[in-house]
Amino acid sequence: MLTRRSKLSSQIFASLLIVFGASLLGLVLVGQNAISLADGTSLARQERFAARQLETAIEAIPQQQRSSTVWDEAVEKTLERDETWLDENLGAWMQDYFGHHENYILDQTGAPVFASVSGEIRVPASYAARAEVIAPVVARLRDIMAQVSVGEDDPYKSLAEVAVVTPLRLSDKVAIVSAVPIISDSGDIRQVPGTEAVHVAVRYVDAKLAGEIGLPIELPGAAFQASLAKGLAGIPVIGPTGDVLSWLTWKPVRPGTDLLMTMLPVLLAVGLASATLFLWMVRRLLRVSNQLQAREAQALLDVAALKRANQAAEAADRAKMNFMSIVSHELRTPLTVILGYARLGKNLRQMTSARRLADQLQQRPVDANIVKSGIHEVLHSAETSMEKIERSGEHLLFLVNQLLDYAKMETGRLEVDPEICDVRDVLEPVVEQMRILTEQKDLHLETQIPPCLMLADVTRTRQILINLMGNAIKFTDRGKVSVVVTESSEKVHIAVRDTGVGIEPRELEKIFEAFHQADLTLSRSAAGTGLGLSVAKELARLEGGTIDVRSEVGVGSTFTLSLPKETPAVCEQAA
Repeated sequence: MLTRRSKLSSQIFASLLIVFGASLLGLVLVGQNAISLADGTSLARQERFAARQLETAIEAIPQQQRSSTVWDEAVEKTLERDETWLDENLGAWMQDYFGHHENYILDQTGAPVFASVSGEIRVPASYAARAEVIAPVVARLRDIMAQVSVGEDDPYKSLAEVAVVTPLRLSDKVAIVSAVPIISDSGDIRQVPGTEAVHVAVRYVDAKLAGEIGLPIELPGAAFQASLAKGLAGIPVIGPTGDVLSWLTWKPVRPGTDLLMTMLPVLLAVGLASATLFLWMVRRLLRVSNQLQAREAQALLDVAALKRANQAAEAADRAKMNFMSIVSHELRTPLTVILGYARLGKNLRQMTSARRLADQLQQRPVDANIVKSGIHEVLHSAETSMEKIERSGEHLLFLVNQLLDYAKMETGRLEVDPEICDVRDVLEPVVEQMRILTEQKDLHLETQIPPCLMLADVTRTRQILINLMGNAIKFTDRGKVSVVVTESSEKVHIAVRDTGVGIEPRELEKIFEAFHQADLTLSRSAAGTGLGLSVAKELARLEGGTIDVRSEVGVGSTFTLSLPKETPAVCEQAA
């Protein structure tokens, strides 16, 4: 009978794990691949279109210039230095009609003979501020013109297509600079090769140009920026030496992510139905083996609760893209443990202890003590796996609780229930819980906890201390972590000290902000959601207390939680 119940329990347990593991893994893989493929394809298409539009905008400037530079009258008026005509046709007109910002005319020596900036005629000498940067462009144009003119007495037709256009940095601005020759359109005006004047057009890389590029291909929020900000898509504006002068950026369209948001209610419903079926199967398994199934049921309930909490947290924080990368990294480690032991459970009958028990059951006569010992060994292996799943689940639950507390804090629904309590009753369970972490890192844990009474919410205070001690251990690679309790006339002070890397002074004002993590160069591997300290500070405030911090880089940090001490006024408040 015992053997039959054991086999049935193993079969049900294996079936549960196969269904749950396959469903979860399949959902994650299919969803992730579909979203990544859709978003990646869309982004690549946007980048191609944007690059093509930017190239078209650059190539359009020489064409705009030729509308007035390949013209007999332009050659004559340039030789006559007719400033009014030049401005109406090669200066202000181009700026008004084509959006140019600066226009210059240079003679055969490279000296300026005309300048127009932002719709106003300037003295030609104002070109001097641009000459050093633009001169290589003009020189390159002259070289090309010389090559085209070789062997031709009047190569005006060939020169009509010559131009040099490139993005450049002009002082504090990035601009597209184009140089074209001013030549006859009929060939009636004889121009000796090398004596042609040059027209230079300058168009700044600005919001108007970004709009002209982005509007036809529907790039939302198109703009030129000095660098590519996180969360934006973009293509670089490359200078003649290959350096990045600016970025054309836009808010990327992500159809995969948008579809996920649309399908989220359906996914939640499927998850809830799966969890309900899962719980029913666990109850059936409990009837077969009470002791083993009690542990399994608790672990599965925790996993289901964590899954729902994690889905709620993801839905609430999906707009914070940088925060999502941190949370996904934090969740990956415990989920890997859970899935690893879940897969191990699918092959429970292949474990050494299970095969040994099966061999013993084949022997005749069957020794009850040996069978009992074998069953105990199998149960012990399963219990060990469940304990590791449970610990990973508790860590996941801690992360989700941080998110939920932050949501309550944001909406003003975070509450505490203070009562008179002994500081030792609050601290000692936390110290013992965190001692495991210090032993794993070979750190020394010191405590000085004298008996004293204070007004505090026991659960919330422990939550604060777990966060403070967890941070101290996380950022300390060697040395010690200490917890010291002192008293003043009205407060009980709980100081958590470490000998870790410390915090830069400029970071001290920001560490209590939500989603903020100090830039600790010596501890890049430290993980966290960036919510713990902000929630802890709010809980301390609700309890009538404060959290203060002192830190020195390379020496360590001290976080002090101060809570009201038991006084007649405090006792009356608690009552």
